Amino acid sequence: MAERRRPGQDGKLFGFSVMSMGNMASALLAYFRFAQITAVFGANWRTDALAVAMVFPQLIKEVIAHSFGSAFIPIYSRVVEQRGHEQGVRFVSKVLTWISLAGLVFFAMLWLASDTIVKMVSPSGSPELLELASMLLRTVLPIIVLVPFSGILANFIKYEKRFRILPMAGIINLGVSLGMIVAVGDRIGVAIMPVSMIAGSVAELVFLLYQALLSGFRFRPSVAADSYAVQLARMSGPVVLGTVVGFFAPIADKMLASFLPESSVTAIDYANRIKAIVLSVVFGPLLVFADLDFSAEAAKGKLDSLLEALRKSLNTTSLIMYPTAFMLMMLAVPVVSVFFQRGNLTGADARYIGYALAFYAPWLAQFGLGSLVSRAFYALKDSRTPVVIGIFGVITNVLLNVILVGPLGIGGLALATTITSTAKTFYLTWSLSRKLGGLHLKLIAAEQGRLLASNMLGIGACVLMLRLWSFSTETPFLLRSSQLMVYSAAGFGVIAASLHFSGSTAMRRVISEIRSRRGSSS
Repeated sequence: MAERRRPGQDGKLFGFSVMSMGNMASALLAYFRFAQITAVFGANWRTDALAVAMVFPQLIKEVIAHSFGSAFIPIYSRVVEQRGHEQGVRFVSKVLTWISLAGLVFFAMLWLASDTIVKMVSPSGSPELLELASMLLRTVLPIIVLVPFSGILANFIKYEKRFRILPMAGIINLGVSLGMIVAVGDRIGVAIMPVSMIAGSVAELVFLLYQALLSGFRFRPSVAADSYAVQLARMSGPVVLGTVVGFFAPIADKMLASFLPESSVTAIDYANRIKAIVLSVVFGPLLVFADLDFSAEAAKGKLDSLLEALRKSLNTTSLIMYPTAFMLMMLAVPVVSVFFQRGNLTGADARYIGYALAFYAPWLAQFGLGSLVSRAFYALKDSRTPVVIGIFGVITNVLLNVILVGPLGIGGLALATTITSTAKTFYLTWSLSRKLGGLHLKLIAAEQGRLLASNMLGIGACVLMLRLWSFSTETPFLLRSSQLMVYSAAGFGVIAASLHFSGSTAMRRVISEIRSRRGSSS
């Protein structure tokens, strides 16, 4: 009877639509939250302290959540396929038990070492900055237990194909966090930011736990090992190492930025946040379906189907990510100025953040492709290859940081990240091709060429419009908004027209799916 009462699964097209709309709503809330933060606190040594405080909690959260999360769906698919849903639920309980214990250990370690940690991240920070950063670090520590727990529950719900639940969880998190920031304002200073993050994470966890219970989940704490738990640990181990090593790059960014003018750490942090908001909207739903599709085909041993799904995903991702990345690169300062320049965030701050964002933006063009290829490796139960390549990427990133920070400042730090990440994506793709005896990428080469050529034309249109109607952060808001809309319309319009006339297969497929969905709903 319990099985019959479990909620039904969402269809793929419906799931994609609801996740896209949900991610847009989440991004809107994330924007309002971020805009409220920038308006109240601006960019100064206090926001630098927050950025320093968040480095290691973010690292530990990623170590626990990303390592287990990346390997979870491929292994969980095999558990359910071979042992059934009930054993799958028991497997989830084991994973949650282990990540909770790991989170508590890291919580204690970071609490005791908080003063030392902030000095490592900001070696040139003032005593006031370091003292505030240490306090904020201790305040935000519960998040390293809450977020990984929620991440595993979200993966469980994802496998159940209840796609609408995933964006709803994010909306609840951001809504609670935003509500606290608006209600409290600056009455407790920048401490409201970690406090609001914890409140939002608690609300999200409660919601996800309730939804998981509806899908038949029952938490039975267990540390007992079995063959699948061992497989998960083996797959997670290299990812843990890769995540830890990978975080040396952003730590190096903040360390070097701490030697630059005040608010440089904040500018790097804010630019990264904007990039993350954009990424969650345009790429989040695609990655969810790719993760499920790749894991399902690999679990059945259908490598040809996995490769076909990968090629299709690469073109669809490029259709969306290329215009997003290149337009954000060209319009970084107008975007920051229009969306965030208010209150204590000045025009000079907007130009500085936009300068960093312009060098970060091209990273978006290739990140989606690299993520898809990595997911294909994980589906094949190979987590070592992406990690080894990632380690070399981090080493290169740090070296480029040192080389480029002198001539380009914080722009050099962002550019180093973009260059090394792009090189890593190419090497990942080449490695997967070798592993599988070829990916037949010639089947998508022509489409990729059309996409790149169309986007170059869009960049040209943006350059022309910026020359004809120059942008200033000091003009009234309505004028700046109008300029951004004109620039965007010109760039995206040229890209869309070029793709249409060049016969883009990816664009035709997306339009066809939209029309078929409309036809089925009418």
